[in-house]
Amino acid sequence: MTETERVAKWRPQGACSFLLCDVAGFSDDARADPVRVRVRKAMYEGLDRSLVVAGVRLDECYHEDRGDGVMIILPPDIKVEWLLTVVIDRLRAEVRHHNEASSEAAQMRLRVAVNVGEAESDGRGIVGTALTHTFRLLDAAPLKDAVRDAATGIAVIVSRRVYDDVVRHGRGQVDPGDYYQVRVEVKETVDEAWVMVPGVRPVVPAPRSPAVQERDGERPGNATVPPPEPSMAQKFQTVEDLLEIPRLRTERGRDQLVGALSADIAGAVPRSGEARADLFAILQTCLDYPGGLQQLLQAVQGFVGESLAVRRLEQSIARMLRPPRDGS
Repeated sequence: MTETERVAKWRPQGACSFLLCDVAGFSDDARADPVRVRVRKAMYEGLDRSLVVAGVRLDECYHEDRGDGVMIILPPDIKVEWLLTVVIDRLRAEVRHHNEASSEAAQMRLRVAVNVGEAESDGRGIVGTALTHTFRLLDAAPLKDAVRDAATGIAVIVSRRVYDDVVRHGRGQVDPGDYYQVRVEVKETVDEAWVMVPGVRPVVPAPRSPAVQERDGERPGNATVPPPEPSMAQKFQTVEDLLEIPRLRTERGRDQLVGALSADIAGAVPRSGEARADLFAILQTCLDYPGGLQQLLQAVQGFVGESLAVRRLEQSIARMLRPPRDGS
């Protein structure tokens, strides 16, 4: 038996990653059946080519057809950060290529949900609370709103666990600043999740009108809330974490740090000769620009490399990027 044949027989048992994909508006009256066939073919082929960049083929994963979408469960050696970066980036390109060559009726817009958890195959299908939750995420109104407005034709939602374990730490090439928090209310599920529109910095989509939400069987008023400004305490703690890095206690080190930022950010920093005040100004200016905190962290990592102080800084910045939970 070849390695591919062995992997193809893999069945979920224990910890897995879930990737669910759904074609928005698949049953729209404007689509004739031959058009639906073409869109489904494009979705499947696009997913297969996208998974290849993570080192796996669609047929090497457990998957089930869902008519207007597909459920994919991946072996545990496929990292979640790969799904959220290289796989989604390629899938975004697949959507673009398809839409550029398609009529209006054949346009494809994809909703994607990613989660992790335990799953078990009983010979007839897959059983798992985490999988059920992933389907709830896929059907969440904020994800529908996001894909409706996405110029890129694709929107992704991740569970609280994926956010806590992967996104907020910026693992691999994941950028926490690409995500915004939403509230999910689907059937008996009420939870928080995070949405990302590939290629677009977070702009919280306008909620649909109550009439449209009621038409789609959703509860009106389920709007998303943009992340608030970090508290002053968070800012000062991050400054203290920056000061724990010896290089940044020197004026030359801070000059190098500012020089590594984008010209817009670097030119807007009101510099100070005192280290703490200078770092606060650098931090505050980075907060004023989309992706500024990520630039700051990447610059520090580039100059300093891995250290305990840099890891503490990573955690501090992740907390600043993460919206607080209700009641916290």
